[in-house]
Amino acid sequence: MGKKIIKSMISDFRKFKTAWEKDAGDPQSSIMYYLIAALNIEKNEDLADAMMTVVVSKNDSEEDSKSPSGLKMRTKRGGYYIDQFKKNPNIAKSYVGGDYRKDYKITASSLTMTVTSDQDLGGDKRKIFIHCGGADSPRPVQLAKNKHGQWKLIEYSSLCVGVRPPTSEEGDF
Repeated sequence: MGKKIIKSMISDFRKFKTAWEKDAGDPQSSIMYYLIAALNIEKNEDLADAMMTVVVSKNDSEEDSKSPSGLKMRTKRGGYYIDQFKKNPNIAKSYVGGDYRKDYKITASSLTMTVTSDQDLGGDKRKIFIHCGGADSPRPVQLAKNKHGQWKLIEYSSLCVGVRPPTSEEGDF
């Protein structure tokens, strides 16, 4: 299909931030870190929120002294995305190896994101499409490189769109 980004699950803020900072020069890896943050929503919403603020534009965050990042996602936009991932954990799983035909099972030690297309938009901006195991077509994410050379997500609403129910739930009504 395309390029594969493979990472392990991280559920510790410091480890997450350190790992992302090491990989922040790669836009595709920044998307993967956002998805790792989204996977944390199921167990610790506040941790996931703090992780997300590390990889998204500061325009999508606001100050929060209680957060380990010093920021939290803005309620209108980021809060909506967090709610979507919280309502349906399969959404995040669908981008890191989970597939509706296999009940969205993932392996935490080898989360695998598949990039299907990577477009240079000019001016240190990229539009990257990633495979979704719960949809017929890949989903787009836009990123921009900040003055520190770090790629941050600037348009990622497609990542929180719903996915097919797992095969085991089809016809279960």
